[in-house]
Amino acid sequence: MAKKARKAAGRTPTKSRKTKKAIAVKSTKAPKKSAARKPAAKKAARRSTADVAKLRKSVIAGSKAKKTADTIAKELGISKAYVYALKRKA
Repeated sequence: MAKKARKAAGRTPTKSRKTKKAIAVKSTKAPKKSAARKPAAKKAARRSTADVAKLRKSVIAGSKAKKTADTIAKELGISKAYVYALKRKA
């Protein structure tokens, strides 16, 4: 009986063919997706040395202007972790 209930989870309640009893359905709503799980991102192309140098200068200028790492990351289109990595890079 449990298998039938799982199969019918996304459909409206139906009757069993053998017993003519209604099959219990737990929910007709689609299952919620976890907010923490993000869709897989496309693999980014590798940046050239010149591009990394420009990004690093922009990150340093932003941090001198008292901008948060989150703000800098959104402006440049990179991750917050990469902002910290560029700051640390010698």
